[in-house]
Amino acid sequence: MLIRLIVPGELARVEDMNASLEAVLMRHGIDQALRDDVRLIVEELASNVIKYGGDPKGIPRHELSVHIDIDDKRLQLEFRDTGAPFDPTAEPEPDLDGDILERDIGGLGLHLIRSLAESVEYRREEPYNLLDLSLRLNATENAS
Repeated sequence: MLIRLIVPGELARVEDMNASLEAVLMRHGIDQALRDDVRLIVEELASNVIKYGGDPKGIPRHELSVHIDIDDKRLQLEFRDTGAPFDPTAEPEPDLDGDILERDIGGLGLHLIRSLAESVEYRREEPYNLLDLSLRLNATENAS
């Protein structure tokens, strides 16, 4: 594991998490495009957990963490939260072809995450939701 960041589940703290991630990824030579992808993923996952992942007793209290690891070919992210059980990989793909006024609300953020990541896997280890994402490093990046 390269780094583990933990923040309270508050929207105001998501930017703190992203700023820390940005600094770590820059220090390890990750290019701007991939750093931007990570920022989008973290913002989408964190905001979904904070807004919709209340614990089963209805108390909207969360702990969010991101574990990062980098090898020669991939950036691995493990996103962990203490929200209610939710498997985003089980959600259906949104209808991207239908009339925008007739489409169901939601699902576009998960679609974005699936399109940015090489792989997305979910598991539940009480009391955590764990979402493992793998993003391919470009050949020009230097992940030291």
